Amino acid sequence: AKKLIRIGLPSGFQYFIEIAAFTFSAVMIGWFGSRSLAAHQIAINLASLTYMMILGISSAGTIRVGYYYGAKDRKNLRIAGFSVIGFAGSIMLLSAIILIIANKSLPLVYISDPEVISIASKLLIIAAIFQLADGLQATSVGVLRGLTDVRIPLIITFSSYWIVAVPLGYYLGIELNMGAVGIWTGLCIGLFLVAISCVVRFNIKSKEELHKI
Repeated sequence: AKKLIRIGLPSGFQYFIEIAAFTFSAVMIGWFGSRSLAAHQIAINLASLTYMMILGISSAGTIRVGYYYGAKDRKNLRIAGFSVIGFAGSIMLLSAIILIIANKSLPLVYISDPEVISIASKLLIIAAIFQLADGLQATSVGVLRGLTDVRIPLIITFSSYWIVAVPLGYYLGIELNMGAVGIWTGLCIGLFLVAISCVVRFNIKSKEELHKI
């Protein structure tokens, strides 16, 4: 039971920290008015479609890496982890291309207001950029979880979102008057920080496991 709590609580807090950051960002965007908030909801809804697939792939990565970790199969552990990360990256790259190509037509599915469509189309470009980071961070956190490595990823997640992304989004969006685009830029940078840090950490941790052979 203690081991389940030791792994489960930090993992749960990671999701909470990420959701809280995006929720607070939505609150800040709401300060710019209903049209900005509507554009945010459209963009986040479209970006979430692919993220749901990535969460499933991340869970599969946790199981595969956890299996090889338990079996002490260090070589396949590393292969499994990077294959999951690479697969997610490929899916999100395709998703990013679609969002960039259709950034002005996709909002029309939701609304006909020209101002909302204009803002949403800009947000979809940023969403396209952070699609890759989103895929890499979700799966790298997942494979690290398979190694029972949850405390450092929790610190990385908290630092990236609440020390960098949210304050930077506030500064760009409100202080520099960039609006929803500024707040999304802050989130995008935070996502890339989590992605890069966790992929690097998995590389280090999996190499350490190889040396144990």
